[in-house]
Amino acid sequence: MSETRSSMRRYTLWLLIAVELLMSFSFFGYFHIEPISVTTAYIPVLLAGALTGPMEAVAVGAVFGLTSMWKASASYVMASDQLFSPFFSGNPWGSLVLSLGSRMLFGLATGLLYLAVRRLRHPSLGVGLVSFLGRTIHSFMVYGAMALFFPEAGYGPADAFSGFFSPATIAANLIITGIVLVFWNFAHSQTMKRFQRRLALSRSMQMEERYHRMSLILVMLVTLTAAFGVTFYFVHRIDYVLTVNGIVLSDTSYADVLHLQIQFLFGIISMMVLVILFLIINRRYNTWMAYEARLDALTGALTRRAFFQACSRTLKTLSQQEGPLGYFIMLDLDFFKDINDTQGHPEGDRALREVAKALRDSFGRDCLISRLGGDEFALLICSDISKPELEVTLRHFMERIHRITFGQRGLTCSIGALPVRPDCAPEQLYLEADRLLYTAKEQGRNQYVIGN
Repeated sequence: MSETRSSMRRYTLWLLIAVELLMSFSFFGYFHIEPISVTTAYIPVLLAGALTGPMEAVAVGAVFGLTSMWKASASYVMASDQLFSPFFSGNPWGSLVLSLGSRMLFGLATGLLYLAVRRLRHPSLGVGLVSFLGRTIHSFMVYGAMALFFPEAGYGPADAFSGFFSPATIAANLIITGIVLVFWNFAHSQTMKRFQRRLALSRSMQMEERYHRMSLILVMLVTLTAAFGVTFYFVHRIDYVLTVNGIVLSDTSYADVLHLQIQFLFGIISMMVLVILFLIINRRYNTWMAYEARLDALTGALTRRAFFQACSRTLKTLSQQEGPLGYFIMLDLDFFKDINDTQGHPEGDRALREVAKALRDSFGRDCLISRLGGDEFALLICSDISKPELEVTLRHFMERIHRITFGQRGLTCSIGALPVRPDCAPEQLYLEADRLLYTAKEQGRNQYVIGN
């Protein structure tokens, strides 16, 4: 589950970075609805703190700061906005702290506050309160940096609280609070938890599409290079068209046009990232759906056909390795018919479900588990587990299922285990492990037999 959360945190972080870029380089970051104006570019920072953690909020805050610094680095912006640019403010280090440092500190502060309120009895109330104060906290960081490095601008930390109780400010804060709470509640909903578990199972069964990292990096570099090539070409053609029509751009105007075109470029790239993330997650979810169709509805184990297909693929990979290749295991519950006859089929179904869960918990993710039919299970262990280690695991597993009781009796099973040999077909392993299983039954049941 920790790996699942880590994977979702990464997806969420990249998604919020893309959203931050899109909002910063479009009208989504600031819009006006009479009689209020709502600044929304800091919302992804709040979402990062609420949904992931402080470090992710700092990362998104850094993107927020870098975009504001870029937008301020143009001759057409107002003098007060140019304070955020190291190239125009006259105090480069001060501008870096103002643009970048204050936004990263904002992310850290809100991230830590969200982390603290998660421990409350009613965390949603705490999340709502931090979100309501988010705009003020952001203004406090920015105005504090301006007072420290640009006192001539006339702003100070107290300005962050100016108009805090005005209807427009309260309305804007309530909008932001509502947005964060919607995503917070969805992230903690049962629907999202099921979605995360399905992604985790897709990863654990190694059924998702594998993206070659070097190939992906190469494609990204080629795409970025082409995008910048198009950007510079487009600006050059604008300059040419204007010149043909008698309008000559100065060096400053040319730089401003290029500046705007690069903003447009990053806005498009952010939308591409959002689409790519959606496609990756959607592909993995669809992979899970295809995988789920191959599962036994009662136990969640692979069906017989899916198991032997997966075994064939796995054995081809294992045959290329040196050393021990794992084990093929057959398992049959002892006197299972008595459960259905004396306790009823619902109790029998419960026993099968708990046995399947015990197999997953005992043998981990490095194995394929199948319910072949009735009370018969099969496993292919895909790790180089030694015979003594296997015996310890089998004993622990048998002790665990003995605690699954029906009436006054505990459940027992008989097991046959066979070492996997190179170039051995799944059907052959199945037949030999099945013979070992019946040897265990003939010797009195409730035991295992490991072949050579």
